[in-house]
Amino acid sequence: HSMSFDYKEFEKFVDTYKKAAIEFDKFLNKFLIKCALDALGKTKKRTPVDTGGLKRNWFITRVMKKGDELVVWLYNSQDYASFVEYGHTDRSRTNWVEGYFMATISIEEVQRKIPQRFEREFEKFMLSLEV
Repeated sequence: HSMSFDYKEFEKFVDTYKKAAIEFDKFLNKFLIKCALDALGKTKKRTPVDTGGLKRNWFITRVMKKGDELVVWLYNSQDYASFVEYGHTDRSRTNWVEGYFMATISIEEVQRKIPQRFEREFEKFMLSLEV
């Protein structure tokens, strides 16, 4: 007795899933960048304007792998940004000036919506694959 196996169909199946894995990585990257851009926009809106320097200097990084996590950093290149974010003492060092928490609040807002947003966009992504 002999047993035969037509592996061409299997190869097609494997190729389809390899393509899906690559497309999923792209999807995930785009999804995280969209979320980061959302947080960036909200942060800029919450940033107090004195000279405009603080508002102009908010940026996001590309998506990076950190252990098992994918991370996008939201940052400000101005030295004093953390003082405006978290609060500081005034020049006399006696009074506390409250922070604006513009990035903290914006990131929390965006993170809260990630599960529903991901579900919605992942569904569209799966439909687009036609697997």
